[in-house]
Amino acid sequence: MTRPDEFSFARYLAAKESVDDRALHRPTLDRVAADLSEAAARRDGPIRVLEVGCGLGSMLRRLLDWERLPDRVSYLGVDADGDLVDAARERTREWGSTGGASSRPLVTSADGEGRPDDPFVLRPTDGADRIDGARSTEDRSRRVEVSFRAADAFDVAASDDRTWDLVIAAAFLDVVDPARALARFAPHASGVYAPITFDGVTAFTGGSDPASDGAVVDAYHATMHGPDRGGPRTGRALFDHVAAAGGRVRAAGGSDWVVHPPYPDDEAYFVHHVVDTVESAVLTAMEDGTDGESVAVDRETVREWADDRHRAVADGSLTYLAHNLDVYARF
Repeated sequence: MTRPDEFSFARYLAAKESVDDRALHRPTLDRVAADLSEAAARRDGPIRVLEVGCGLGSMLRRLLDWERLPDRVSYLGVDADGDLVDAARERTREWGSTGGASSRPLVTSADGEGRPDDPFVLRPTDGADRIDGARSTEDRSRRVEVSFRAADAFDVAASDDRTWDLVIAAAFLDVVDPARALARFAPHASGVYAPITFDGVTAFTGGSDPASDGAVVDAYHATMHGPDRGGPRTGRALFDHVAAAGGRVRAAGGSDWVVHPPYPDDEAYFVHHVVDTVESAVLTAMEDGTDGESVAVDRETVREWADDRHRAVADGSLTYLAHNLDVYARF
């Protein structure tokens, strides 16, 4: 079989962690971290971070591993998929118990009454030793309260009793109406960090029939238009959407996905999933009658294209590229 026996969105999210690690625009992330550090220095309480579309909780663990968050943080991850939220909670607790990327285990103590969705705390083990044998004051002060919730992102973001130092919207604003989303976030957030926002380029190389790529990719991009979507060039449109919502872009840069053989980790599956996503989106649009007369591709061509690209992944010969932008705005 050249295709996986089944496709799992959770496995796709796990497989793309290494892809995102390479792609994220470091100067933009550094600016986010610097602003959070400055905000933390001006207050007694924790920095408040909301992540919408949090998936498996990968971004939180990444930011902690990369030391891009202040010592005291209150984090809430929200996703509409309850199964993903459960997995994010479990993965983050397990990650914490092993110390993440550091050599120190992290205590994961529960706040609340022990319900599965209660907050828990990540902090270095009390009294952890440094290499020189002395206790680290910095370690003792580090405390990250973590909550995950299955809920509507916009309802949570606009809760009257909450304000956010940062809203993280990774690979999120290109699958919703970005103008509406920013208008909803802006009154309740000091900053919005939108990494991995798709911006109009999808490319595959290595298949046996490159001539069909253009038509299939054009048809795929056409499926991104709609009343609740920003379209295939959402990344560049964010600059205008931010201004319209009363904000300013603080930092931005490219965060392209580039996956080529030999595929590391589970990235072969990642590319298989992308090919399946393209095929499914285009065929569904045709079945719904939303493909439009301008789409110069038929169903058989789409299926043959997908079969060929899956074979190329299985053979270790397909390269995949998508152009994304990371945008960080202040409000």
